[in-house]
Amino acid sequence: MKRLLLILTPFFLSALPYELNFVGLKDDAALKAMFDVSDLVTLQDRPPASINGLRYRINGDIPDLINVLHAFGYYDAAITSDVTLEKHAVQVYLYIHPGPQYKLSSYEVFNQECTTLATSIPSCGTFTPEKLGLKLGAPALSIDIVNAELTLLTELARCGYPLASVEKRRIIVDMQDKVVEAAACIDEGPQAQFGPLSIHGLKSVKPCFIFRRLDWREGEIYSPDEVEQTQKSLLDSGLFSSVMISHESQLDEMGQLPLKMRLTESKHKQVSLGVFYATVDGPGATFAWTNRNLRGMGEILSIDGEFSGRYLSGTVTYKKPDFFFLDQTYRILGQIERVRIHAYTALTYKGANYIDKKLDTRRNLSVGLEIEQIDVTNSASNGNYLLIALPVFAKYNTADDLMNPTKGYSITYQAQLFQSLENGYQRFAKQRLTTTFYIPLWSKWFVFATRAQFGSIAGTRQKNVPLPILFLGGSEDDLRGYRYMTVSPLNSHNKPYGGRSAVFLTGELRIRFTETLGIVPFADFGTVTFSELPELDAKWYKSAGIGLRYYTFFGPLRADIGFPLDRRESIDPPFRIYASIGQTF
Repeated sequence: MKRLLLILTPFFLSALPYELNFVGLKDDAALKAMFDVSDLVTLQDRPPASINGLRYRINGDIPDLINVLHAFGYYDAAITSDVTLEKHAVQVYLYIHPGPQYKLSSYEVFNQECTTLATSIPSCGTFTPEKLGLKLGAPALSIDIVNAELTLLTELARCGYPLASVEKRRIIVDMQDKVVEAAACIDEGPQAQFGPLSIHGLKSVKPCFIFRRLDWREGEIYSPDEVEQTQKSLLDSGLFSSVMISHESQLDEMGQLPLKMRLTESKHKQVSLGVFYATVDGPGATFAWTNRNLRGMGEILSIDGEFSGRYLSGTVTYKKPDFFFLDQTYRILGQIERVRIHAYTALTYKGANYIDKKLDTRRNLSVGLEIEQIDVTNSASNGNYLLIALPVFAKYNTADDLMNPTKGYSITYQAQLFQSLENGYQRFAKQRLTTTFYIPLWSKWFVFATRAQFGSIAGTRQKNVPLPILFLGGSEDDLRGYRYMTVSPLNSHNKPYGGRSAVFLTGELRIRFTETLGIVPFADFGTVTFSELPELDAKWYKSAGIGLRYYTFFGPLRADIGFPLDRRESIDPPFRIYASIGQTF
């Protein structure tokens, strides 16, 4: 052991620690890139044994640093160095003289021989700098030129040339005018058609499920957009954890481009159990079982249950995706539900089936047929009802995020046409229009969000409409702070009658302080009346409050406290607390 110490001691005594200083460059991006390639930075915790060793390290660093400066358009750059002893520490100074930053004056696309411009490629048009993401007159950054080549290859693939390649990059630096002329010489290769597809990795999903979701057909001109859309469609099905689609490096004997798909199936069966506590329902539990790949075709069968002191529900749902058409789902469900709240006690048996259609990324449509048996007791309007309904749902949504929208808007229309199966004269229509707007005031961290809800029930007299179908305010979706589902005209026992029309308005100021924390002051306004159309001169209820947001990778965790500003002493609490995942709307 003593011999080992004698060998190591001179090594530590002869090391020359140093501090590094970059002087003269104000370009933060270029400085960061220089730090990333500098041995003086990466080897600072392993200092050389002498001044000569330190100067050797400096001299070896400078050519790489000059290359970085060239990449950022500083073609006249020079670097000098100095090593001094200050305050018992060795100081290394790198003096950077960047000179002017050169500008990009032109960018052209030539053929493979770099002799003529590539202007005759069918269906591709002209490759202008703007089309490739370049701005003439901007700093001539190497990364922008490389990205332009990648964009060029992507555009060629969109024209049907997925085998295209950049054969040569031509850069001319004009030292007199301080500009850079850039060009790419390409070999576009043959125009390709989608060829045969081979699938690897399937276990329980049937191949026909894959082929039905292909966004292309064999023999069509190749397009990477259709490949990307197919990948997204398969991942959105929930059946696969990864989807990789690649193509061969040459055409087959039929002149087509063979493709290969590699899949990894996710777990198709899932069981979940949960417990909760809600101020309305008290303690409770949830249960869910789901099979996402029934019969190997992505059909979904699920059983859900929720149990608490005030709420009991059991639902069986079956979904068949791609019902006759892609992105069209047939959904059928059976449900038993018992609700016991201050407004009423209701026992509901429901059978329903729907066709849900995703028209595009922004538009969704659903139509269906429902049969409900509703028994209402302990309310201002008891009764037993057997109804058949035709529900319609339509939504247009431009919001940028589902859990935490910061810009865009949505419009949702819901309608249900009800007919009593016990009395042919009792029919009515319930409609609800909801609009939301998300307006970034200064940035995505400071957003004004507003929602307006308008509801109407027209047709038979109100006493023939089940109370659970009538409008009632006082939830986290409308008037926060009031007793749950009690905002409406009341009887002498403070039981709500419900209403045939309603208006609810909400405004929130979503302020985010850090990556994880934010607050949301809010205000709610609402009115519920007996008339078929909303009465704006009726009694308006108001609530206000503030919420806390903790932002996570899956969405914000939300906790709100709401105060009823028109508190009804015998009914409403001083405040209510709401907690959930995601923004209020």
